[in-house]
Amino acid sequence: MGKKLIITSAILFLITCIIIWNLSLQRIELFHKNITLVEEIKAKNKLKDAESRLFELYNISKKNVTFLSKLVELDLKTDVPLEVTQKKLRHFLNTDSNYFQARFIDLKGMEVIRIENKDSTVASTFQFKGNRDYFKKTLKLAKGDVHISNMNLNIENDTIELPHRPTVRFFTPIYIDKELYGIVGLNLNAKNWLENFKGQDIGFLNSKKVVFYSGDNETLYAPSKLNLSKRDRYGDALYVKRKVSLEGNQTWTLYTKPDIASIRQQMADYKKSNYTTAAILTIGIILFLCIIYMLYKKNTYIDSLNQTIKSRLNERDTLLKEIHHRVKNNLQVITSLLSLQSSFIKDDKIKGLFRYSQYRINSMAIIHEMLYRSKDLSRINYGDYVKQLATTLIASMKGSDKKIDLHIEAEELHLNLDTSVPLGLMVNEIITNSLKYGFKNKDEGTISIKFEKLKYPNFLLHIGDNGTGFSDEIDFRNTKSLGLKLIHMLTLQLKGTIEKDNTENGTHYIITFQEIEQIS
Repeated sequence: MGKKLIITSAILFLITCIIIWNLSLQRIELFHKNITLVEEIKAKNKLKDAESRLFELYNISKKNVTFLSKLVELDLKTDVPLEVTQKKLRHFLNTDSNYFQARFIDLKGMEVIRIENKDSTVASTFQFKGNRDYFKKTLKLAKGDVHISNMNLNIENDTIELPHRPTVRFFTPIYIDKELYGIVGLNLNAKNWLENFKGQDIGFLNSKKVVFYSGDNETLYAPSKLNLSKRDRYGDALYVKRKVSLEGNQTWTLYTKPDIASIRQQMADYKKSNYTTAAILTIGIILFLCIIYMLYKKNTYIDSLNQTIKSRLNERDTLLKEIHHRVKNNLQVITSLLSLQSSFIKDDKIKGLFRYSQYRINSMAIIHEMLYRSKDLSRINYGDYVKQLATTLIASMKGSDKKIDLHIEAEELHLNLDTSVPLGLMVNEIITNSLKYGFKNKDEGTISIKFEKLKYPNFLLHIGDNGTGFSDEIDFRNTKSLGLKLIHMLTLQLKGTIEKDNTENGTHYIITFQEIEQIS
């Protein structure tokens, strides 16, 4: 049984530990997914906000170049002097520092007007732009459409301008009476534009993946060396990127980093908390199993003691039964000896004394016989005892053919040995007197015995007969009769009182007694 318990406990312990730690790992994995998702959402929202700003500037630039094209178109229609148009363009650049150049280029690709923002001067020499990509693409556009160039460094006279000035060109065609007349454009200083990302840890790549703004300390205006799809050893993305397409004309890339440090710190704290909880639960289970095992060992020891005690109690009960049986046998031997001795006596009075002594001894022998046969060695059913005692006395003194009736009321009355013996002797004396004197010359009659339970340990006994009753010459309380003296002595032994009931025919007694506390 012990081995089975240990094996079962070990299996349950292993299963429980597996479940606890598996749940802990699942919770950690789920938490990792959740916080990674939260950080990714934050990063995406940051990029989306940056994209919104780009579109806002993009739309403003489209409106500005469209506005300038209408202004130039109106001046051309009304034959306004070229100097007036140049002045208007110069005034526009002075009001918006995001743009550093405004130009009007004719159909041959030659600059007609070029205004520089850095000194608000009108160029005296003009460049040929007919070979530029933005010029060729803008000529193919319908009226009102705008071409946006890729983001590149500004090139003047086939040389990259220093200091670097990242540039986005916005150009739109000019039509007069549906006839293409040339193009008007604005050069956006993208460096100022990208300052919107400052302090947000955002990078910006153009369509050729050249770095134009970096939150990762990359070299500006050089191809990016970052692998934006790279993941760390935990499988978390190191970068979040977003493709930005301005009406399908350009595709730029915005990228940023999720807060990996925050993820790691949160993961470390959560792991510590989870592992601590799992460890506490595991230790708790170990302690619980130890307590169960200790209780099992203690119960096993107690069961062993109980078995020993039970065995000893059985031995004691067997011994007590044997003692009661031997006492009963010895009392019967004494009765037999008295009977044998009385057979040699001629005097009837003396024989009677022997015979009444036999009845008294028999009253005690019946008690020991009932205890021997009972499962409870401490008490006897007193109703059964009184019935057996009275029946035996009637048969011995009157014979079985006499009609002496018994009325006994003693339901569920169980008394111990120390009370049963003196009470049995008292009942024996009263019934003997009834049969000897009350029914002296009568063969019919009734003996009634009734027990009543009072407040423990008190009892009430009504006992009597409907015989001839007491002679007036006999003093109930002061008599030389051995039987009455025994009744009074036994009443005192039982801590009770005895009264003669003169309201009934015959001889009746009202006796109170207490159950004597059994010491052994």
